[in-house]
Amino acid sequence: MALDGAGYSNSQFKMSFKPETTIGTAIVSSMNLLNIDAITFPTIAPTQVLDVRSGDGRTAKVADAYISEKHTIKEISFSGYADQTTLPILLQAILTSAVGSSPASYDVPFNYTPPELQIGASASTNTKTFTVAFISPEAGDDHSIVFKGCVLSSLSLSMDMGSESGRVTMSGTFQTASTPSYGQSAPTSMTAFSANNYFLTDMHTTRKVAGISNCVIASLTLNIENPRTFLGFNGSTAEPESIITAVPEININLDASIKYDDNTAGLSETFKNGTTVASELSNHGTWSSASTFGIKIDYGKITSLAMSENSAMFHDISIKSMAHTSGDILQIIA
Repeated sequence: MALDGAGYSNSQFKMSFKPETTIGTAIVSSMNLLNIDAITFPTIAPTQVLDVRSGDGRTAKVADAYISEKHTIKEISFSGYADQTTLPILLQAILTSAVGSSPASYDVPFNYTPPELQIGASASTNTKTFTVAFISPEAGDDHSIVFKGCVLSSLSLSMDMGSESGRVTMSGTFQTASTPSYGQSAPTSMTAFSANNYFLTDMHTTRKVAGISNCVIASLTLNIENPRTFLGFNGSTAEPESIITAVPEININLDASIKYDDNTAGLSETFKNGTTVASELSNHGTWSSASTFGIKIDYGKITSLAMSENSAMFHDISIKSMAHTSGDILQIIA
C-alpha cells in the first residue's frame, strides 16, 4: 500500500444515533446527528489473554494469544451542545420514559420501574435501544463503525453563566454488549441537529436550589446515571439476550454554584441536619405551566457543601435526588 498523505481534523468525525424498531437490530436510515464538539474513539475493550503458556523458552508465543470481543462492553462517549432536536430523545433514552403533560416533562416516578429489554423484541419508542454510528471522514467511505443494541447509561447537562451565556452543554455514554459492524459506509440522509439550544437563562423565573428561593446561580450541572447490565448469550457471537436497567438504582444528582448571602448562609445547618430539600428551576412561577427548559427535584439530600471564590463568595453544593412515597424523583422539561 502506497503512502497516503491525507489527514483529518477531529471536527470531521461525526456521531449519529437512531432508536431501533427491533431491539438489538441495527437501523442506519435517517439517523440523528449529535452536535458534538469533541469525539473520542469508542472503547472496544476485547478480552485479551496474552499470558505465557507452557512451551520452549521463557516467552509468550503468538499461538498462546486469545482475543475475543464476545459479550464485552463497548462504550461510545460524546460531548457537545444540548439542542432542541436531540436532547428530548436523549432524555427519553436515559430515563426510559416518554413525555408527560402539565407540564410536558420527562419524569422519573418514586417507584421507577424501567421497561424490559429483550433482544429481538419489537420497540416503538425512544426509551429502549439505539443504533449508534461512529462516522469516519476517510475518503474511502468504508471505515465507519456501527454499534447495535446500545443503551444510554449516563447523561450530564452543564451550564455556566461565565461560559457562552449559560448555553447548556452535554456529555454521555452509550453502552452495548453486541458485536459492532466495522468497515461500514457512512449513514446517509441523516437528520441535522437543531440550531436552537438550551440556556441556564431559560430558567429565569423560579430559581430554587436546596430549598432556597431566589438563588443567584453561577453554574448548574445535572448528572444522571442509569446502570445497565447485559445478560445471557445467544448465537456464535454471544449476543446478549436481555438488558437490565437501573440496578441497583437510577442515580440523579444536581450540582450548583450559588452566591453566599443571607438567603443561603444557613445551608450548613441544613446539611448538618440532613434536611430534605427541594430544587425547582423554570420560566414560570407554577411548575405545571413551565415550558422550554426546567428541572424539578422535590426530595433531595445535600451530599456536599463547600465554598468557592468567584466575583463574590459562592456555595458549591451537591444534592442527591431521593424517592418519597409518591411523586417523582426528577422532572425535566426540554
